[in-house]
Amino acid sequence: MGCVIIGASHAGVQAALNLRNQGYQEQIILISNEKVLPYQRPPLSKAFLQNTLPEQRLWLRPDTFYKQKDIELRLGDSVVSVDRIHREITLSSKEKISYDQLIFATGASVKRLGIPGSEYPEVHYLRDYEDTIGIRDALDNVNDVIVIGGGYIGLEAAASLTKLGKKVTLLVHSERPLSKVTSTYISDYLTKVHTHEGVDIHTNTSVTRITKQDGRLVIETSTGASYQADLIVVGIGVSPTQTLAEQSGLSVDNGICVNEYMQTSDDNIYAIGDCASFYHSVYQKTLRIESVQNATDQAKTVASSICGTPTPYSATAWFWSDQFDEKLQIVGLSEGYDETVIRQESERSLAVFYFRNNHLIAVDTINQPKTFMITRKHLHNLPVVDKAVLADINLEINTAFTK
Repeated sequence: MGCVIIGASHAGVQAALNLRNQGYQEQIILISNEKVLPYQRPPLSKAFLQNTLPEQRLWLRPDTFYKQKDIELRLGDSVVSVDRIHREITLSSKEKISYDQLIFATGASVKRLGIPGSEYPEVHYLRDYEDTIGIRDALDNVNDVIVIGGGYIGLEAAASLTKLGKKVTLLVHSERPLSKVTSTYISDYLTKVHTHEGVDIHTNTSVTRITKQDGRLVIETSTGASYQADLIVVGIGVSPTQTLAEQSGLSVDNGICVNEYMQTSDDNIYAIGDCASFYHSVYQKTLRIESVQNATDQAKTVASSICGTPTPYSATAWFWSDQFDEKLQIVGLSEGYDETVIRQESERSLAVFYFRNNHLIAVDTINQPKTFMITRKHLHNLPVVDKAVLADINLEINTAFTK
């Protein structure tokens, strides 16, 4: 028996590695429904889409690594059912595998357009390896691209495709890009950057139908305007991949529900990464966080739990996004903020600090790595800080946290 991990995501691979590093001696089986080695997702919309990252650098680990660590990697197969009573899974290949512990690291799946014309082959999504390869392979005879979605994936795809010489139009459903995750300061900054680079941005715009005319796509919108394109890239968000867990009778609520040890409603089953819904003791609310760092931290937590040294998860989330020459780095969660403080060190260096009830809860930085690193070091307990120091670029930012 041993541990079976469903999903060779960043979380899944890290869980397997951490189990071995923490002395787990039993069998580890890592199952992926993809046919390629487990890989990093962040480069898919950036360097890998731009074809500037060699494929071998996309892999999380070389194939020899899994043999060295005695991790059985099953590629191109998927789990179709979980028998919790007998602790047994069934694969799509009909094989049955028993387990002592089971980890869901199933990640998230793209939300799809539910409109007429969305089935055209020129309509692409951007979530996995095959998605990016499909877009890259289609670009040779493409000039005009419509990107649908104003989140991180939409903005990163727009930047990458523009750098590849394509004429990009970005259609954003909300009043501004990144409206759900950041303030107007960051949205306005990145909007100006994209516009300067040639991206044509239209906000408050929903796509209602896609047709074809003279071999080209025609995108009809809620504003009455229509746009023509050779290719469409859709990035309108993701949903946690939880169907198998739900069918297995596990508790789900915008993800697979887990406690502070990543344990589900079944003591022998765990969930980590993008698919896990958990209560964060610092932010005092239930969260589901989509980030590499969250996946890494939760992989450590689940390994500790299985290896008999349980440590509650309470890590501070952090994220990043590269768009053109701008590096956006975020630490904490700004949702529910009631005050902001701005630190503008130069025209291309911006930090926005977010407060709730006078406590610092998050910061967004653009091209300000020192501010990001210092804030990340101190943010864990949502401190009360000297706001005047944060705002004054002539003062050392470290001193803001000694109040």
